[in-house]
Amino acid sequence: MDFYSIRAINREDVPFLWDMLYEIRSLRCVREGKILPSRDVLQTPDLVKYVQDWGRKSDRAFIAFDAQTPVGAAWYRLFNADNPGYGYVDDRTPELAIAILPQYRNKGLGKSLLNHLFAQAKADGYQQISLSCDSTNNNALHLYQQLGFEQVGVHIIQNWIMQKVLI
Repeated sequence: MDFYSIRAINREDVPFLWDMLYEIRSLRCVREGKILPSRDVLQTPDLVKYVQDWGRKSDRAFIAFDAQTPVGAAWYRLFNADNPGYGYVDDRTPELAIAILPQYRNKGLGKSLLNHLFAQAKADGYQQISLSCDSTNNNALHLYQQLGFEQVGVHIIQNWIMQKVLI
């Protein structure tokens, strides 16, 4: 892996989380050869919850840099049964999201970001962490399974809910 720096997010980095959320939403379109959605898609209730009002007590994120340029981020938030995320398991399990700019993928950066996030989640006292992954995203599935995630459910036909035990 090339040298990248990783640090905890600060307030000035929150706009980059929105960019990364758009990367996540756009990835399936790219794989399927479809036109990219408008950035307005980020304001839909199912997506806006992943970044809106960032800075709650349980919000955690790490951002990766190539020199001074942000190139990827991984973050988690707690959701509840009344307002679940795509990878919701229960009210005590944070759900993670991760995105890396296309030219920086498949270089080990995602694994590094996730390991930082796992260490933070353990330090915060969480026993497990969850995510949602498109079952056709073979690269992501391979990484998540390599890191100990297991499928525990399905959300919207082809999105797997996956969970990793942290203890």
